[in-house]
This record gives sequence, C-alpha cells and structure tokens, in this order.
Amino acid sequence: MSKATNFKSVVVKEDQKTSLAEAGIYSMQLADGMRVVALGHVYFPHHDRKIFAKVLDYLRDTKPAVVFLLGGMVDEEVFRSLGEDKQHHLHDWPDVAEVVEAKQAGGFEDMILKLGELCGKFIESIQEAAGGKVVYIPSATHLSMSNEIRIMEWIQQTKRVRDGWSSKNPEASDLPSDPTIELPRKLEVLFNLHKHEMIRIIRYGAAVEVNEDTLFMIGDFRRRHPGGASLVEWEQRHKNIVRSFDGKVFSGYFSSPKHTLPSLQLNHWETHEVGYLWDAKKMGQLRDYDRRAQGFWTGIVVEGELFGQSVPIVRGDDNRRSFWVDGSGYIETEPNCCATGDVITVGPRKLEVYEHDDPRRPLAPPNPHADEEGEEDED
Repeated sequence: MSKATNFKSVVVKEDQKTSLAEAGIYSMQLADGMRVVALGHVYFPHHDRKIFAKVLDYLRDTKPAVVFLLGGMVDEEVFRSLGEDKQHHLHDWPDVAEVVEAKQAGGFEDMILKLGELCGKFIESIQEAAGGKVVYIPSATHLSMSNEIRIMEWIQQTKRVRDGWSSKNPEASDLPSDPTIELPRKLEVLFNLHKHEMIRIIRYGAAVEVNEDTLFMIGDFRRRHPGGASLVEWEQRHKNIVRSFDGKVFSGYFSSPKHTLPSLQLNHWETHEVGYLWDAKKMGQLRDYDRRAQGFWTGIVVEGELFGQSVPIVRGDDNRRSFWVDGSGYIETEPNCCATGDVITVGPRKLEVYEHDDPRRPLAPPNPHADEEGEEDED
C-alpha cells in the first residue's frame, strides 16, 4: 500500500434498505363504502402539473376517506439546486417557479425552510381536494429513484459543511450559512405538516395494512414485466398488495386454494402497481425505464374487503392525455408533456450566435462599473 494512502480514513455511507419488520406495518380499519386512493412518485415541483390537476379533480369528485402517498412525493434534486452550481447539468432548463421563490427567500437556511414550506403546501393541496385523511409514507429506497430520506441527509450534511466553513472563514461568501439556525431533522417539521390533523407522515419505508388484508407499501425492487414486482411481494407477504416504485401501472386478480372440504374453497387476491405522476420532460437523473407508465390507484370497501384498480393515464391520437374511472373521463384540454425537440432538415441550418464563438478566447474580467447608472463599458 502506498504511504500516501496508508493512514487515510475511510467513511462508508450506510445504504438504507427497506424492512417492513423494522419500519413497521401500521393498521387501519375502514367501513363499507369508504373510498381509498393511492399516489406515488409525483416529485413536486417537477410533477406533471396538467395531469395532476385532473387527479385532484377526481379527488374532489369522489372525496376518498384516505389518500395514501407511496413515496417520491418531492424531488430531492430541487433541494440540491439551492446549494449547487448548475454549470455541470446535462440539460439547461430554467428553474421552476417554486425553486425561484425559494432562492429569493434569503440565506441558505431561509431557502431550505421556504422550499420545505412549499412542499408542505403541495401535500396540503391533496388533502384539501380529497377532504379525508392523507397518510404519507416517505421513501428510503436505495436504487436510482429520488427519495425523501436523501433530502434530509443532504440538508443536514450541507448545513454542517457550510457552518464549519462559515465559522472558520467568517468573511468568505462562497458558502454562506448561519450557524445559529438549526434546520429541522424531521420531514414533517421541514414540510410544516406536524400540526396538520388530517395528514400523517409515518416512518420511512413503512406500510399500512387496511382491514387486515391489503398492504399499501413502496417496495424496494423492480421486475422486468408489469405485475412481476407486486406478485413477488404477494408471495412473500400473502396480502393484497398496492405498491409503487416499479414505474408501471398494473392490476392483477387471482385465487389460491383455501381448503377442499366439504368442497373447494378459494382465497381471492389482488396485486396492483400505481405508476408515476412526474413530468416526463424532467427528472433527467432517472432512466426511461422508470417512465414506464403514468397512473394511480383507486378502490372502495365492500363487505369489509377493499376492491380496486390501477388507473392508467394514456395519450390519445390528438396527443391529449386522459384517464377513465368509475364511468367518468378526465381529459386534458390541450396536449402537455410532449417530447421536446424541433425539426431537423437535410438543408443548411440556421447558425446560432454565442457570446464567445472562439473557444480559446479567455473570459473577460468583470466590469467594476457595470452597475453604475445601468451602463457598461464597451469592449
């Protein structure tokens, strides 16, 4: 071993895994006629705003007793954008309105708290539309998907680094922070939802068992084909499954033998996967594999059992998207979230003018008189 590396410390970051036995399985009892809706992988503020507005319309029309939020409700990258330079981003897209508002809030702590407040208002908008209880299961998945636990990790780690830098370099301005301000360590406090009576945030990666037979969960693995992941989950847990994370929309119904005396008796099972609701033109850190299908899940309690279906969101011939459920249709007024890109012809293209056409040209030094009476010196 080289002397240069012989005594260097090694830090191994813990990779969180989903364990329902550790995170917990919460129980909930619902009466006949109560409706339940499950959403997953929305990723505010990069959510699919137009189609999500239609989902809110559905919530207002049906007034479900419970809405389960199955992880990935907030994009961790928007928090990172408050403290990182965008010069290395693959695609140059302008910040969404919520990020712009957060960046105008003030120092690092003010920006974090403002963005957390906006995230909380987004969750509140779901509860206001539904009118019932919202149960939020934050994600701690360890694969490529964004998740809520990484938001809290990044905030606390960045805060420590900035505070250490500020205390040692009080006159420096490249990593400003206020060491006297402590940022929230709990997600519900960051989102300002800890005082909301109708919104409950439970443990990372936990699950909720409804009427002792249906498990609402996130999951932490994928399978190649639709329904494969939820079926494996059923094999392990022997409960009806409503699951997110796999990026597909699927509903499966099947039976297994219960006993044969005095005649064949069957157990009936359901497995569902809820899809995603983010803007397909954003979230570039995710793969196209994760963009398999948009959708959500809805169900109703009948004779003590919960029956439901995953609702796919599809694009029609006119490029407008829609979903049909309970005999009603919800359709976009105009096409949205279509693929970007213009037309390429075989003829000469129109040349673009850049600020520096010569890549070897050094950048000009800043002009100290640029802000004086709104004038700049010419080159």
